[in-house]
Amino acid sequence: MKVKLVFLLIIPVIFSYWLLYNLSNKPITVFRNNIKAGNIDLSWKTLNTGLELLNTSINTPIYLNIESQSRATTLNDLGITYDENELLKATKTCRFRKPLIFCRNTSNEPINQDEFVVVDDVRLSHYLDELEKEFEFISKNSIISFYDYSFIAPSINATISLNKDVFTNKKSLTQIIDTKDIKIKLNLETKDDLNKQKIATNNLIKKITIPLLIKYGRNPVYIPKNTLKTFINSTEENNLIKNYISENKVKEYLNNIKDKYEKDDVKILEKESVRAIQMALLFRTTDYKVNNAVILPIEGMPKTNGELHDVYLELIKSQQRLYRFENGKLVKTYIVSTGLTWETPPGEYKILGKQKMTISYFGNWYMPNYLPIGYINGQYRFGFHAIPYHMDGYGNIYSRDENTMGSPATGGCIQLTYNDSLELFEWANVGMPVYIYE
Repeated sequence: MKVKLVFLLIIPVIFSYWLLYNLSNKPITVFRNNIKAGNIDLSWKTLNTGLELLNTSINTPIYLNIESQSRATTLNDLGITYDENELLKATKTCRFRKPLIFCRNTSNEPINQDEFVVVDDVRLSHYLDELEKEFEFISKNSIISFYDYSFIAPSINATISLNKDVFTNKKSLTQIIDTKDIKIKLNLETKDDLNKQKIATNNLIKKITIPLLIKYGRNPVYIPKNTLKTFINSTEENNLIKNYISENKVKEYLNNIKDKYEKDDVKILEKESVRAIQMALLFRTTDYKVNNAVILPIEGMPKTNGELHDVYLELIKSQQRLYRFENGKLVKTYIVSTGLTWETPPGEYKILGKQKMTISYFGNWYMPNYLPIGYINGQYRFGFHAIPYHMDGYGNIYSRDENTMGSPATGGCIQLTYNDSLELFEWANVGMPVYIYE
């Protein structure tokens, strides 16, 4: 009996509190059910909360990813925002807040959720046109790929354009709006006259097939122009002329000169030597200058026997090998890549410092586990590091091909695989001697 009495007393108190709470507050405006602005679900959110979400979305950095590069901007900078009046049509006003009852629609006008987004076409078009101009240089320069050792030579009339389909209509633009990270992939499209491209390709092949000097052990060997031309196979793909530097043709050439230059102490590493020649020709198609001679990696042993110091490193460029000595013993041999576009200078050095990450002077490449040891031309630091990379807005990593290991490939530094570079980084001390031999 007492329980029932208490219960009967509590109910009026709770009801009075609820009624007083709702009557003392102004009516609340909320979005109706199943209302979305882009990918943002506004259902039953208050008008102010919904507008805050949209305002955050249009002013939060987004990433436009083109090829391996990214541009950060905001939807607001692109001229994309929202129409508050259109959003208001999708709301209703409720007299009671908890629960949301006694509601009526704010407007009886029809709702078109695509109209929530407002686009300043002039502003958007101007931004995309300026972005497109940044990539015009691609149409004027050779396009190379270390993945398949290929290159494309555009003609002087070649044009590059951005595929802007995602920005062409409100429906696709609406889908960009989100509370998550926004990343938009934009593709580049190349247009070129095939006949003029053939002329450009022939001219470029003439340029890159001037005799190439290689070092076969201590022997300097010039690969003649006509032989270099046989290394290149040209095919027509998607209205573009793509040129491949043939692995088999380079291998065939090296086998032909093997009897003349190979000795018991001079045996080239075939796979790495082929890659070194392929990369040298690829670099010739660009503005990069290749060393006076391309070193063909050879089999071999270290030059010293561990007697120079308690611990030290010895690099032999002709072998593309790094030897690690401890207490008079050879304890580890690393496969490395030395300079191709800039020679790794021979000499005696010391580890000058340890940097977990640094950035290259050229190309903005990240270089993990960096151990600087000296300077090239007294100006640019060089040293040991992992295979360099850079990253786009998607988080995709673009790095130098691991297949370059064992062949000259760098701008002067000594490249190792990530695991080897980390091991070396953790083991080495500042001041440790480093010897570099031809």
